[in-house]
Amino acid sequence: MSNETTTGTEQQAAPAGTQETEQAAQGQSFSQADVERIVKERLAQQAKNKFGDYDDLKTKAGTALTLEQRIAEMETRAQAAEAESRRAAIAAEFGISTKKGPKGEPSDADLFLTGADESTLTAQAQRLAGREEDRKKQGNFAPKEGTSTTIGGETEDLRDFARKLFNKE
Repeated sequence: MSNETTTGTEQQAAPAGTQETEQAAQGQSFSQADVERIVKERLAQQAKNKFGDYDDLKTKAGTALTLEQRIAEMETRAQAAEAESRRAAIAAEFGISTKKGPKGEPSDADLFLTGADESTLTAQAQRLAGREEDRKKQGNFAPKEGTSTTIGGETEDLRDFARKLFNKE
């Protein structure tokens, strides 16, 4: 009866279709070392079946962004959008161009409004707008426009030459 009990237990512990199961079906008995080996093999097989994709999942989890990283990335994007919005609003308030040049050059706002906070951006915009107003008040200025410069009697000689050249004396 002892052999039958041992073989019945061994049949449950051994994986189906193995040599040990066939021997157990024939009524053979196993040593304690054989039983332990069979049980270990069966447990390893179950663990492999249950956690077979563990390595794949671990690799995917390692490459995926964590929730904290995603939140930090979104906060960075939100701050950048707020800063750009603030810069555009201040540029519009002071009449600073946000239009890019014909060849893709940066706009005045891109070049001159570089501050990180609102007070710095406002100060930069005020200074730029003030200089633009001064330039418009003075207009285009050429200091010697309309005056002729003469060096000695050189202009008289040139006039005489021109008259003789065109026969107008």
